[in-house]
Amino acid sequence: MIYAFSPEGVSCLAAVLATCPLLAFDIDGTLAPIVDRPEDARLPEGVQHCLGHLSQHRDVAIITGRGVGDARRMLTFEPRYLVGNHGAEGLPRWRDRSDGFARTVAGWRDALARNASLAAAGVALEDKRYSLSLHYRRAEDPGAAARKIARCIAALRPAPRVIPGKCVFNLLPENAPDKGQALQALIQDSHCSSVLYVGDDDTDETVFGLHLPSVLTLRVEPDPDSAAALYLRGQDEVLTLMQHIARQ
Repeated sequence: MIYAFSPEGVSCLAAVLATCPLLAFDIDGTLAPIVDRPEDARLPEGVQHCLGHLSQHRDVAIITGRGVGDARRMLTFEPRYLVGNHGAEGLPRWRDRSDGFARTVAGWRDALARNASLAAAGVALEDKRYSLSLHYRRAEDPGAAARKIARCIAALRPAPRVIPGKCVFNLLPENAPDKGQALQALIQDSHCSSVLYVGDDDTDETVFGLHLPSVLTLRVEPDPDSAAALYLRGQDEVLTLMQHIARQ
């Protein structure tokens, strides 16, 4: 991985920005700092303002694990594309299958909600209709909570696709899209020739791992195991990145 503001990183950014790319962003950990309770997350004022300004001059996409309605209430502007639930919302090609995703997720939700030991372990269940997230950031013993979650997930039927994250397990129906598939569909539907994608977590690795020549990927916080091309040192540098893009 290359630091985004090193000479080599700036050169990579300049090359893709010269093509007027689609600017695609994750929300949590990228546009908004991660907080103990997902409902408390907010975009910093500077990020909100700068991204709104960029959206007036460039095509902006938000691709998030949050539901579309939840993501929209966090934004003071309307991006060109708003894709939620890792791709199950906001893209036409999965619309007809979303009811099936919702039925599967409802069954998991009911099974997990009956398990009192999850709440006792400090696990919070986030129902996003087409996917679930099990958060354990506030657990007294995060390791024990993660093991409890893993045992509960193993008992679910049909078995979910599990994408871990920062103190969270994301549960997707097996045939539901991930962010990588969502971005590929968005590229096809929007006919964009290039993309700058910015994310921070394992759900974003489904994009980073595509290694598409037309997509420049950037991870918030370095990770030696990440497939992203560039990295920022922390979430506070996202605004610096946006200001750099705006100057171009």
